Amino acid sequence: MPTRDVAPRVEAQSLLNEQVKLLFAALPMGMLAGLVNAAILVFVIWGVIDGSVLIAWYAILSLVTLVRFGLVYAYRRARPSPGQAAYWARLFTLGTAFSGVVWGSAGVFLFPAQLEHQIFIIFVLTGMTAGAVVSFSALWQVGLLFIVLTLTPLSARLLMQEQTMHMAMGLMALLFMVLMALTTRSMYQTTLTSLKLRFENSDLVGVLGQGKAATEALNLELQREIDERSRVEEGLRDSEARMRTLIESVPDGIVTISDQGLLESMNPAAESIFGRKAEELIGRHFNSLMPESQRDDYDDYVRAHLGLGNGKAIGFGLEITGQRKDGSEFPMELGISHMWLERRHLFIGIVRDISERREIERMKNQFLATVNHELRTPLTSVLGSLGLLSEGIAGELSERGRSLLDITRNNVQRLVRLIGNILDMDDIQSGRMRMDFRPVVLGRLVEQAVEDQRMPAASAGVHVELRNDAPRGLVYADGERILQTLNHLLSNALKFSPRGGTLAVDLESVNGWLCVTVADQGPGVPAEFHEQIFQPFSHAATGDADVRSGAGLGLSIARAIVEQHAGTIGYKPGPQSGARFYFELPELHNIALESPTHAPE
Repeated sequence: MPTRDVAPRVEAQSLLNEQVKLLFAALPMGMLAGLVNAAILVFVIWGVIDGSVLIAWYAILSLVTLVRFGLVYAYRRARPSPGQAAYWARLFTLGTAFSGVVWGSAGVFLFPAQLEHQIFIIFVLTGMTAGAVVSFSALWQVGLLFIVLTLTPLSARLLMQEQTMHMAMGLMALLFMVLMALTTRSMYQTTLTSLKLRFENSDLVGVLGQGKAATEALNLELQREIDERSRVEEGLRDSEARMRTLIESVPDGIVTISDQGLLESMNPAAESIFGRKAEELIGRHFNSLMPESQRDDYDDYVRAHLGLGNGKAIGFGLEITGQRKDGSEFPMELGISHMWLERRHLFIGIVRDISERREIERMKNQFLATVNHELRTPLTSVLGSLGLLSEGIAGELSERGRSLLDITRNNVQRLVRLIGNILDMDDIQSGRMRMDFRPVVLGRLVEQAVEDQRMPAASAGVHVELRNDAPRGLVYADGERILQTLNHLLSNALKFSPRGGTLAVDLESVNGWLCVTVADQGPGVPAEFHEQIFQPFSHAATGDADVRSGAGLGLSIARAIVEQHAGTIGYKPGPQSGARFYFELPELHNIALESPTHAPE
């Protein structure tokens, strides 16, 4: 193979080798942060999502992370050559893909019904992708892969909800995914340019050193052989032309600065960045390219590095503010290297306009702030403040004050439930309610629902009894939706139960069907209201305004859920007083039955 074909390939391998080093260097911290975020996510939604699903998801993520830690260890032991960089890049990409799939699955399998938990899921997944932008900036294809695998399932899940808020959040998630992809590409270009400049700067310093040695040799030769002067001058002109061509072709601004800080040269890219011609600035101090308020900071920065006479680069990545000819300011990144040339101490400045990067960061922060401020923060703040007041953080409250505080907190919680019920009812009426059917033990759901209601029942002075005659009975159902049905029935019964009364919950298996009955000792349901009891926004006339609170959606939602499980739901008066609501689901081994054959007596 010709030499001219080998050199670019070797250079490309060296560049890829540096990119892979950056990826593996940033990976351990990113994986640890991912495990911590995952643990926080599991903790927050524990009790909202099935615990076995959460444990399985976290275990899979931990396994993938452990394998990737092993990959990092293997990479560091191998100390690969530049020729092996492509192999390790493929392994890194494969590990990233597995990690992205696991995180992306959280947007589907860990997607809760409650809005505040949905917002938290969105916050965590967007935060993970935002962190990936920095971690994977050395190879943008890897970052793009992780972003797409993490956010695509979440965006699809939100868009499929077909609710205005969910669709809006889904579109915002897609927009965020595009912005992160663009940011990854931009940071990749920045990193790639930085690496290339590192190689080019090394080459440039080497060329300058060689030029210096050649010049000194030529000076000695000129003293001995005056007849070769023309040849030496021609060589110097050729060297200068090559140097000028190189500097003028670099996309970043390059300036040379004397040790007094005076500008000695500017390439065309620098002229374009500052909107000034070189002849306007040559001989002026470099800090004249900055706002007056920041000029002293630049002087301190350079002065602090003047003692590093044997180093090549005294700093890169310093973000400061530049000023164009029209007075407009812009963010720029400044890198400075220095050299000695003919006993002269010179600085070479590399300038890059980072306005686009800053704008992308601003848009990302605005998006996250909007989600946090408009949806999550107000609700959390109100409930948290009410909780602190209830605990006496602002001083002991009077009996009247505590009563008003309890009313306020109950109304806030009722508002959250009302919003959820209205969204559920909209899903039901539009046919968008989706079910995740799988075999579940109905008895466990009943026990969980009873435990959820014990504290409200105790506050209301109501005793809850549970009789479970089918502890292992299986149904093919969406566990979260059945639990929601149980909570609606229990909350409804508790609302009408008198203080000192008993709320009885029965689960029994009859003729291939599992029947759950919730019986209270309240006033019961008037006969004329029996036909409307499961209609949306219906309220029975009880004569007690306190028990008529709510939108009247719980029972209608419960009926819709049970009917989608091929079951039935109904009401019967108690033997003496009170009401008995029940629903029946076919047992898993009897799932083919066409209709239920049992209702409570």
